[in-house]
Amino acid sequence: MNLRFVLALVSALVLSVPASAADWCSVYFTAPEKNASHGTYSPPEDALVALIDSARGTADGAFFEIGSVRVADAFIRAHKRGVKVRLVTDDSNLKKPGCRRVKAAGIPVVDDAKKGLMHDKFAIIDGHTVWTGSYNITDNCAYRNNNNAIKIESKELAEIYEAEFREMFEEHIFENKKESRAFSPLTNPYYVKIGEANINVYFSPDNDVEDIIVKRIKKAKSSIYFLAFSFTSDPIGEAMIAQTKKGVKVAGVFEKNGSDSKESEYRKMLVEKIPVSLDRNKHNMHHKVIIIDEEIVITGSYNFSRNASKRNDENTLIIQDRAVAAKYLAEFRKLYQGE
Repeated sequence: MNLRFVLALVSALVLSVPASAADWCSVYFTAPEKNASHGTYSPPEDALVALIDSARGTADGAFFEIGSVRVADAFIRAHKRGVKVRLVTDDSNLKKPGCRRVKAAGIPVVDDAKKGLMHDKFAIIDGHTVWTGSYNITDNCAYRNNNNAIKIESKELAEIYEAEFREMFEEHIFENKKESRAFSPLTNPYYVKIGEANINVYFSPDNDVEDIIVKRIKKAKSSIYFLAFSFTSDPIGEAMIAQTKKGVKVAGVFEKNGSDSKESEYRKMLVEKIPVSLDRNKHNMHHKVIIIDEEIVITGSYNFSRNASKRNDENTLIIQDRAVAAKYLAEFRKLYQGE
């Protein structure tokens, strides 16, 4: 039987499982192939708008870009019905349509005013729902680029994200240039358990996320699959290559733009005969995902690059849950171009 047919069949079966199968989370993916003739299909944007419309008390968001007028209008509706809305964005994107719109409506927006990027993409709604992933709130990310988003119901996880948000919004601390309180690295929690799922959350450059990812890769027993918009991290690439020599199956999809640069890990992996491919989207494959042993998912705003590790404000989730991993694995199989 043709291998691509088998992969497509498995993907279809996994994708048929509803995103709400786990009552504590929902996973969303964009589908640029459905927008070839019309810009109307975008589950992440639909889900984010619905989430903001559900807010009753607070809606805090840290987004690299606030470009989507539709999402901006959802924040404005929340603001008008008395929800406390607060936003953080990168200083390079203050003139984007959505950002100008929310500021004109009286919603406070804080920017990072720094050389590195405020590259986060997360929201906390009513102190119990966290939204994050690779999806920027722009028309490109909603309708043209491949992206993922995840919504998680957890008061404990929301508290972790709120602490990071307050550091940026209230104290204007970016790049972790100073700690907001004594011994905060020792007192800040980074782990929650929801049902049978284990979830770790990390923020760059506060935490050494590159090293954390390398350590997870080194523990892989059977497989490592990835979808990478930007993959220039030598330590992560070398850890994957080393694992293949131990019998661990490694495969991945690179965004084609930038893949031919000398910094990219793409050519190195080809030399090592690792089955990697370039995405087929004429726009961008914007994912930042690693799936380990079909059980652990690494996702968030963090590109696998030095800037993401050392300069940018980023957020990373590491989720150990087979049901969640299956959804990301289906997206990987959909984009992967054969073994």
